[in-house]
Amino acid sequence: MKVKAALKRVKNHFKKQGIDIVISAPQQHGDYRWSFEHDGYVGSFSVNGMRGWEEGAIEGEATLFHVRRSNDHSDSQSDYFAGSFRDNIKQVCESLLPPPSKYPAGSLVRGKTNKRASRQGFAGHVGLVMRAADGYCEVRWVGVPEPRWKLTYSERDLELVS
Repeated sequence: MKVKAALKRVKNHFKKQGIDIVISAPQQHGDYRWSFEHDGYVGSFSVNGMRGWEEGAIEGEATLFHVRRSNDHSDSQSDYFAGSFRDNIKQVCESLLPPPSKYPAGSLVRGKTNKRASRQGFAGHVGLVMRAADGYCEVRWVGVPEPRWKLTYSERDLELVS
């Protein structure tokens, strides 16, 4: 992915949720990565094969996608490296700001009639979403006794009733 496309994807991801993100460009004699901060975390990436401030870097390939806490830094005197690497810019953006839930709390949903829902026994059941986060929902099914443990169901196995 080109750096220009990566910058556009970062801007669009945060804009969809109403946040105007500021992306810091690399500067000569400074950091060589593009970086952006949200909610105490820093996402960054660099250009493959050149320094970020060099001419033509915007057309280079984006690589080394990284996420760390804003107050956590690598230590050159030991083998401590702050944060972790991701495979692509989408994973970096979703680490900093997960996408909104497909079914927010209060939605009436039905279990899809797919293989996983059938095996787990909620295919065709109707229920109310009690809590939703990170692609999973806690659902209270109609006519089914509440289980001992809090079970969550993937959004992929649910469909909106109303």
